[in-house]
Parts: sequence; C-alpha cells; structure tokens
Amino acid sequence: MSILGTRAELIYDLNLILQILIFLILLTGAYYAKRRIQYRIHGKIMALAVALNALSIVIAMGPRLVGSLSFLTSTMTQSRSQMTFLHPVLGGIAELLGIIAVITLRPCGSKMGSRVRQLMRATFMLWAAAFLVGLAVYLAFYVI
Repeated sequence: MSILGTRAELIYDLNLILQILIFLILLTGAYYAKRRIQYRIHGKIMALAVALNALSIVIAMGPRLVGSLSFLTSTMTQSRSQMTFLHPVLGGIAELLGIIAVITLRPCGSKMGSRVRQLMRATFMLWAAAFLVGLAVYLAFYVI
C-alpha cells in the first residue's frame, strides 16, 4: 500500500517523506551555522538529523540493502543497480561523518574553526548527494 501513489511499499514512502524532512532539517541547521551566532542551536539541529537518519537506516534502508545484495551484484552493469550501490556508499560516509561530528563537536556554543567548517561542508555535500541519488533510486524503482 503506497501513500504517494507509487509502486513502493508503505515503509519506503514513509522513509522518503522522512528523508525530505531530514534534508529540510539539515538546511535549517546550515542556516543557523551560517548566521555564526547560533552554534548551540545548529549542533542540536544537526544531532537530530543524524539521529533520524540513523533510525531510517536501521528500519528501512539497511534491511532493504541487505535483502538486495544478491540482486545488486548480479546486475551491477545496469544503471539502477549502480545508483542503488552508490546511494548507501555516499549515505554511509555522510552518516559516519555526521556521527563523528555530533560526538566530537558536541554543541558547545563556541565558534567553529575553518577545519571544522570544511568537515561539515563536506558532510553536507555528501549527504545532499546521497539524498539526490536515493531520490533517483526511489523514482527508478517505484515511479518510472
């Protein structure tokens, strides 16, 4: 049963909605960081995004990936399989960097140095790329 009118199961529709929400949360967090005065709020917002994404990985994306491994390896020359493989690689790296940032840079309210900003920008870009590739995977499997 799909709530978005696609061929997707309910859990994948809900996951897509959650991923869009997470991306909006990330954009909100980036806004607070850009203002350079609200680092404590920025840290809490980003921690929320990392936690929601980890939940999404455990509940929806991880089990789907594990269940699809044999399909992916046998059809790796197809673009859908390549996208499906690329998505967890990008997303996994972004999530890992996000976890590291949340744990090591806990919201302390102090200004961030240029190395921290570079790490966060790279993490955001990876996350955005994973989101876009994941959206393409959803469209390829459930819409087109």
